[in-house]
Amino acid sequence: MARGQTIKADIIVNAAGPFAAQVAAMHGEELPIINVLQQKIAFADRNRAVDRKMPFAIDLDGQTLAWSDDEREALAAAPEFARLLAPMPGSIHCRPDGGDHGEWIKLGWAFNAEQTTEPVREPELNPYFPEVVLRAASRLQPRLAQYLGALPRDRVHYGGYYPMTKENWPLIGAAKTPDVFLAAALSGYGTMGACATGDLCARAVVGAPAPAFARSLSLARYDDKALMAELAASESRGLL
Repeated sequence: MARGQTIKADIIVNAAGPFAAQVAAMHGEELPIINVLQQKIAFADRNRAVDRKMPFAIDLDGQTLAWSDDEREALAAAPEFARLLAPMPGSIHCRPDGGDHGEWIKLGWAFNAEQTTEPVREPELNPYFPEVVLRAASRLQPRLAQYLGALPRDRVHYGGYYPMTKENWPLIGAAKTPDVFLAAALSGYGTMGACATGDLCARAVVGAPAPAFARSLSLARYDDKALMAELAASESRGLL
């Protein structure tokens, strides 16, 4: 939306991803959404380190990355890298890309926890991420270690925001503002949850019956003190 431009609508569906809170602010509403930048890499697996028939695999175990003594000393001397010496969360992604006859693989790891409420369209990526995710993924797929320090030139390093609530549950359904509806805060489950999100949101828009759990996925859950206390006490946010 251009600055200064006015658009009139009978109904608004806010599905603006990392910009959902900014859109809500346009009509005077504040959403409990934060944005966390997460990254992935994809590269040509010329050495066939990963079997092409391997399913999408996620290593849920936390781990401490393996560094040499020299590497540990260098990392410890740099405050921005020191956290890489501590125990890290799990959920490292690894999957072949391009079907049985392709050769690319994708790796991802949502270990970043730094939050921002002001997303930008082209976020700055961390140059050390490819090395870190390779070290983590090689625990589950040891043959990936051959690419450490030797990533193919055919590679892509990309990233984007996980728009999420503190408890990492989405916001789907009516906003506090009349005639405004939300399909937001899908975190790392955007593709997986898109169809169900659209269905629940559409039901809210037209006033159609919705399953009982829909209330817990909407802003209305914040009125349920027992549920919110349970979510606050949970050790896992289910972040992938």
